Amino acid sequence: MKVKHSRVQERTLLESALKIIHDYAYAETLAIVALYLLVGYLINPEDACMLHREVPYVLVLLAVITLFHGFENGVLAMGIVTFAMWYFYPSFEHVQFLVVLMMTMIYSEFHYYWIKKIQTAEINADYRGVKLDELAKAFYTLKISHDQLEKNYVIKPMSIRNSIEQILNKNREIGTEHDTTQRDREYYTNFLVLLEKSFNVDSAIIIYKKDDQSNEPLSEITANIVYGHNIQEEEKTEEIFKNYLVDKAVSRMTAIYISDKFGEPTTTSDISNDYIAALPAIQSGKVVSVLIIKKMPFMAFNRENLTSISILMEYLSIEMRHKDVLQLTGEIEIIKDEKFRFEYARLKYLYEKYQVASIVLVLRIDNELQATRAYEKVVKMLRSLDMVTIVEQNELYYITLMFPLHDKAAALGYLNRLLGALREEKDKNFDYMTFDFSQIGLLNKYLREDYGK
Repeated sequence: MKVKHSRVQERTLLESALKIIHDYAYAETLAIVALYLLVGYLINPEDACMLHREVPYVLVLLAVITLFHGFENGVLAMGIVTFAMWYFYPSFEHVQFLVVLMMTMIYSEFHYYWIKKIQTAEINADYRGVKLDELAKAFYTLKISHDQLEKNYVIKPMSIRNSIEQILNKNREIGTEHDTTQRDREYYTNFLVLLEKSFNVDSAIIIYKKDDQSNEPLSEITANIVYGHNIQEEEKTEEIFKNYLVDKAVSRMTAIYISDKFGEPTTTSDISNDYIAALPAIQSGKVVSVLIIKKMPFMAFNRENLTSISILMEYLSIEMRHKDVLQLTGEIEIIKDEKFRFEYARLKYLYEKYQVASIVLVLRIDNELQATRAYEKVVKMLRSLDMVTIVEQNELYYITLMFPLHDKAAALGYLNRLLGALREEKDKNFDYMTFDFSQIGLLNKYLREDYGK
């Protein structure tokens, strides 16, 4: 018998060396410049900076340092070289100094734009990866629902995805009469009930972060615990985190379960362990909660059910995070579409932290039929990440489109394609405006027809 675990990826020697270099960039710059000046002094004490040689070695030195580490290190290196020029030479080399200064500025500008481009590409890829991951989990949840309906359509007519929605929306007063901690506890408690009914999970525990917005990792200090109905005696938080399965699930960020020699889940194991599986939910590369299964029937404890439960756990965490983010997002309350507002909140965070542009395009139409026809055409033309919702205000209809990680040119390009796709000339007669994420106040005024000062 064995416990399934995943392999931890270790850094290569090159990756470790590069990390050390980046962590001690200033020390490296000082060492390289000092070595350069020492070599120059040994070759020719009167030309320690090697300014008057056939090859402009000092420019090569500054290019390597500035392009690799950026403006600050380039200025540091240039400052040391300038001091050496003043100290070792009879008269200060003004021309050489100006050349060195100019090239350092050029190198630093190139480094800035190159790093900015890489950072934008990484954010773009991360955002698309998160969206793909969410869509994949939602699709798999739908597949699980279909399988459950196919097996139990007589006694359980409700799909599992609808059950999750029921958990989140059950007793609407939970969101208003209870604080965040109590509300999350209610959600997880109802989720454990769902697992008992749908997957025969006889006994289980969920540990979750008290504040899922915090950067601190999940631990006995930052965790809350929810127990299933069949657990008679509560366990200490420290003891739960010391358990081998729980510790590996949190540290490796992957599902861990008791398995046989073929790697299949089994409850008949010789390993002495209080639990048989630990399934973590991961958000933004961090474990936010872990489902710990203590007892489960032998026939139900299989890879398919564990995969299904893991997906549902992730899906529940995503939906709960949606609710928490929406409660903190009050800038566009006039828009009622929760998914739209959640994506707005996520993109606003990326804009404020990394200055990554996203754009909102609003079409204002004063006729219901025209708005309906235009909205249907807009929906058909949407790309994978683009989002649209419609706001009715003051007898006007605002078709609001959001283009994640795009600029104004992309929105106007889409508008031109839309105008070309609308066949009736009267359908093309509408007002529009574009807003970036620094103009959210103006967007609210536009949606409310607020022309006040």
